[in-house]
Amino acid sequence: MSKARAGSKPTKKAAAKATKVGRKTTSKAAAKRPGDKPALAPNVPEVPEVRSARTEPPPAADASLVKKWAERGAALLRELAAHGAEDHEYRVDLKDGRFVWLDPRGRVSAEARARALCSYAPTTSSLTMAWADPLLRAASVRAIERLPTERDDVDEEEAWGVAIAAAEASGADWLYRVAAPHSWYFLALTELSFQPISPSFTPGSPAGLVLLELEASRKAIRSGAEPAVVVRERLARVGSALLHEAEYAYRSTDWVSRLARTGKRLEKLAGKVPVPSFESVAKGATSSEWLAPDLAGSLDEALGLLVDEWRLFA
Repeated sequence: MSKARAGSKPTKKAAAKATKVGRKTTSKAAAKRPGDKPALAPNVPEVPEVRSARTEPPPAADASLVKKWAERGAALLRELAAHGAEDHEYRVDLKDGRFVWLDPRGRVSAEARARALCSYAPTTSSLTMAWADPLLRAASVRAIERLPTERDDVDEEEAWGVAIAAAEASGADWLYRVAAPHSWYFLALTELSFQPISPSFTPGSPAGLVLLELEASRKAIRSGAEPAVVVRERLARVGSALLHEAEYAYRSTDWVSRLARTGKRLEKLAGKVPVPSFESVAKGATSSEWLAPDLAGSLDEALGLLVDEWRLFA
């Protein structure tokens, strides 16, 4: 799971700096950093971006606001370091609004109140404010009228800018990004404390985040916007993430078998997406960069069954 780092300083050239301000984190860099695993799953894979026509950019933070939140992120890192928690892993339970850092023994070393600001899908360049997302709404900050609820064609710099603007408007103390397999979740943190109410942390239901990833995968398949190789990687990554959670964050809980079963199912679905080899192409085998309609329908149906299963626990 991720080491604790705060905020980011999205400059004109590179908005996605430091998952938490002070360290550069692009999707490529995240994939290379060992041990920096998010609360739900491994880092976002490096994939081709699919963009629609350019539209009016969403309201975002200006340079002075970016600087302000970069300084806040650096201050959070100093606070954590002063209490020996700068390298501690973190966990999030949005249902209870709890964000914690855990020491190597699994005890809570620091905690904060967490609320969702927005989610961003780098592979499709789409951003959704938390209050407009059915699965995040209950854990969201109050709606901010001047921010559009959904936007397409948003790059990483713009996503950070919108998250900073939302954090400022919501009265957050800190801004934190949690990266799942194909989405980023920006959180507003308040009430940081190094005297936790409870020294232990029991993870809540993973159903909400599992459903988010399953629905995102269905949407990608139905839209036909992602090449087959990206769909294959998407399913494999989510499957691997759920298996990791079953073995790590949710070990010794009642969720282990369900997470593991879904993870294995997703990996099996990923294996159904063919990857043409040079040898097969040379022999004249027909190949396409995109999913065949019958395969897309089959994958969508299988994911739909998983969604129905997990909705029982949402």
